[in-house]
Amino acid sequence: MDSIDFLEFYYYYAASYIRYVVSFVASKLEKYPTEIKVAAVISVICGFVMIILFLRMLFMSGGRKRIRLLKEHTEEVYSDGMKYLLSGEATEEMSSDDIYKLFGIDRQINPEPLKKSREKQVFADVFYNYFINAKSEGAKMSNIRTMLHVFGIPEHLEKQVSLAAMKQKVDALNKLRAFGLPISTWIVNKLLNSKYLRLQRLAMYTIIVSSSDSSLEYFETEFFDKNSCIKDEIELAYSLSRRRKAGLKLPDLARWAKMHNREFTQCMFVRLMRRFGQVEYCGELRELFAQTRKKKLIEEISRTWGYLNYVEGEQTLIDSMLTQPDDTKVAIMHALTRFGTGRGLDTMVDSFRHSHNPHVRYEALRCLYNYGTAGREMFNKLESEAREADQKYFEFFHNPITLGKVRLDKEQAYHPSVETLLNG
Repeated sequence: MDSIDFLEFYYYYAASYIRYVVSFVASKLEKYPTEIKVAAVISVICGFVMIILFLRMLFMSGGRKRIRLLKEHTEEVYSDGMKYLLSGEATEEMSSDDIYKLFGIDRQINPEPLKKSREKQVFADVFYNYFINAKSEGAKMSNIRTMLHVFGIPEHLEKQVSLAAMKQKVDALNKLRAFGLPISTWIVNKLLNSKYLRLQRLAMYTIIVSSSDSSLEYFETEFFDKNSCIKDEIELAYSLSRRRKAGLKLPDLARWAKMHNREFTQCMFVRLMRRFGQVEYCGELRELFAQTRKKKLIEEISRTWGYLNYVEGEQTLIDSMLTQPDDTKVAIMHALTRFGTGRGLDTMVDSFRHSHNPHVRYEALRCLYNYGTAGREMFNKLESEAREADQKYFEFFHNPITLGKVRLDKEQAYHPSVETLLNG
């Protein structure tokens, strides 16, 4: 109550002083023209604004100084423990009591090491900086998460995501993802209604790492279908990689491809099927392949079937060859070559003999050349029967320079990447 009276006194004091200044200036300008009165009023307003800005600058400068001092104190007190956890030396599972001892904190006296929100924010900033610069491959994430819970960082970051300004929300979400911490589904649902598209995406890429299938509805929405882009494909691949590394089941990407209408979104999920080797869901793409007239989607399905060796779809590809554009025919021939069952040989021969597109004819020969013994025999037969005008297509396979480019990869290898914040 006393604090309210104190603030009220200064409020009325400031209001009275402002009224006095305004009335004084008005009395002095009463005899002057309107233009001078307006100029004087503007000058007074500018003076007040300058004073307010000056006070704000002082306040912000003081705030930055306090944060800098708090950061220096945090690094001085906690940096050794942070670096120890990030170095990989802590090979055994540590309990919360072990974390208290590591940082030299008496749990009985000080059960909550960081009480203020600003202290938790600075601690999270300092540790995040160490995390992205000093974390070794041997660092035990379970010990790191135990330490974060001891200092109340997960709760603080969730509060930031829920209540803070846009910049703080994004910063907190990035930290949650980097540390592999779960995020409340309720907060995610709240962020889905945000006007900021980046927040909507970041929230879902945070929850996908640790959630169940029932929490992934965002990727089934019309909004995602309309607004997905290459960044979503990269983020989703990283998130699914971390999800698989955590031992969680991956969603049925073929089902997601079927439920959307936009070609880019459908192709994205089909490519991700290839990335994660989801051959068990390839059969679900047969209906989509038969119904669609989208060129790029048909090509992606063909590549995915070929790389994942889904031989059950081979006849479907062969039957569709006549109705497809030339680029799509090439993708289908590559898939048939990767199957290597022998049923696609006639398709290659027909493509060379009847196509008027030089690219298609060359790719048909390339597929035969890589098809194995039977394909090589058919290749030699076509070469012996070829007209003089067609001999130029076979020259690629006799020139030692171009011959090195003829080989057709049988599988799409995704080399193990360096562990990063997104897939570590």
